[in-house]
Amino acid sequence: MIFNAQLRRNGIQVLILSLCAVGFNLLQINIAFGLDLLLGSGFGVLALLLLGDMGLLVGISASLVIWTSHANSWFALTAMGESLWLWAYLRFFGDQGDCRGNGRIIIVDILFWFVIGAPAAFLLLGVFSNLDPAKVLLLVTRQALNGSISTAFGFSLYLLIRIAGARADRSNAVPIHGVTIASVVLSAILPALIVSSMSAGQLMKFSLQGQVERLEVIARQVAVARGADVSMIADILHDSGTLIEFERGHQSALPQRFQSNPGLFKALSQAHSPEIGAMPQVRGLEFLTAKSSATSPNRLIHGYWWFNLAKASMDEDSVLGMAVDRSDVIVVEPARAVVQQLQAHSSRIMAILAWILMIAVVVAETLAQLLARQFNLSNLRVAAQAECLEAPEQTRLQKPGLSRLWPLKTGWIRDLNQILGLLDERNDQINILRHELQSTALKLETSRAKVDVLNPIDSLTGCFNKHELYRRLDFELQRCNRDRSDLSCLCIEVDHFNQIRDSYGSTMADQVLIDIVAEFQARVRTTDCLCRSGAAEFTLVLPMCSGPAAAGLAEQFRRAVESRVVALADQQISVTISIGLSCLRRGNDDSESLINRAQNALYRAKIEGRNRSVTA
Repeated sequence: MIFNAQLRRNGIQVLILSLCAVGFNLLQINIAFGLDLLLGSGFGVLALLLLGDMGLLVGISASLVIWTSHANSWFALTAMGESLWLWAYLRFFGDQGDCRGNGRIIIVDILFWFVIGAPAAFLLLGVFSNLDPAKVLLLVTRQALNGSISTAFGFSLYLLIRIAGARADRSNAVPIHGVTIASVVLSAILPALIVSSMSAGQLMKFSLQGQVERLEVIARQVAVARGADVSMIADILHDSGTLIEFERGHQSALPQRFQSNPGLFKALSQAHSPEIGAMPQVRGLEFLTAKSSATSPNRLIHGYWWFNLAKASMDEDSVLGMAVDRSDVIVVEPARAVVQQLQAHSSRIMAILAWILMIAVVVAETLAQLLARQFNLSNLRVAAQAECLEAPEQTRLQKPGLSRLWPLKTGWIRDLNQILGLLDERNDQINILRHELQSTALKLETSRAKVDVLNPIDSLTGCFNKHELYRRLDFELQRCNRDRSDLSCLCIEVDHFNQIRDSYGSTMADQVLIDIVAEFQARVRTTDCLCRSGAAEFTLVLPMCSGPAAAGLAEQFRRAVESRVVALADQQISVTISIGLSCLRRGNDDSESLINRAQNALYRAKIEGRNRSVTA
């Protein structure tokens, strides 16, 4: 049941693409004289890329339309051969990476014309059709341009379809190799086609305008000529070596009807007909070619210009225009010279377009390879596949509450999606590592607190650390409350310590702290507790010391530090300290309140100008 539904869906797609191929092959886009662009084969390429083997039917349909429209079996055979060549490439090389999306199908199509198309054309047209090599080369170039440009067109449509599908399914994302080739080729060939078409149109316009003016001069001379003057004009034209013939009174039965070459006019009326679409429409001028079911490459060269003065002067308000029987003049001239000029210009255009196409393909492939090497895309694909196979759940977020540092949004280019996928994996890993580092930092802080408990000595100054301060202060508070003895606390801070460190460096700042501690320790008792409570702060616990005694000791400390010179290498500086003093209030103080009052006194000393001691 599923197989039948898939077959029915593919059949509908084949039918739609076949109709598009037939329609675009019938809709011939004129680029230059004798160079029509048939884009129907592009839908055959699109069908091969989308449907595989069934897409070959679309290519065959497009080839049959070429056979019918051009009435030449060689065009149809080469188009079929081109479709079979591309089908074989996709069939036998489709498993090598993204064969359908990497854009190399354009290179394979160009390779077809070098390997099979051109040799077969020279064999079929040069030997069996008896055409000269220059004409064969012109036809081959025209057919090769049609095939290669149609392949680029079909591949671009395929990319657009995959890009549209990539919004719903990221597996449809296109490779950057294919995007590069399609972008470079189209950006090179489309402007070239537009410029070529405009150039060819202008040349054809000027050529036809000159031809009309030339034939109109002769037609007017014939129209106003009298009697024997008409025969004289015919003799002059014949003697001058021109192949111009004329007929006067084309649709008149009057006796003055005259034909300079009755045989030619009879042959043109019986075996020739106007060629529709080969030349732009110019009032009064028609391009006649031989009536034939087969399309001969030389058919246009053997054509004739047919100029009708009556149609050309239909809108003119003149005596000549009103004399319909006198102005009914037909002038005929072989079109070989103008057609050869236009064909030579078309040959140059086709050669330029062919070179532009090949150079664009080479540049596109080179640029795609440079991008692949720059981003190391081959290794990237291997890495992405390996990470998908190797326990992908381990690379995703495992812990609740974690989110990506920066969200990455995928698009329609496959290689960039793989890069973003790997970045997402690294993003997740970084996020997990960040969480683990935060946990480790918390554990380290806890461990450091435990170390402080086990080792109460500050490593720089040799004082007790902050943890030991509170332990000793709690002990002294209990003893003082029990013995009814005094207890004082000094909070000491080095003035402008941050400026000292910024100006003289951290080594000098450390030396300042060491020297100040030396001054303190030279004056404290063994029962006193000197602790480093901050970067440049110290707390001194003074058991059995009253407030006046503590104030006197604080003043000794201040003067000793003020008079001391700190020396390190060739640098010498003087420093000052600010001191806050608090004394125990029994029944009201604990360790926190005693230290807070001392710190408040220290802040007052700093506000009042530093280098002083203040009692709370």
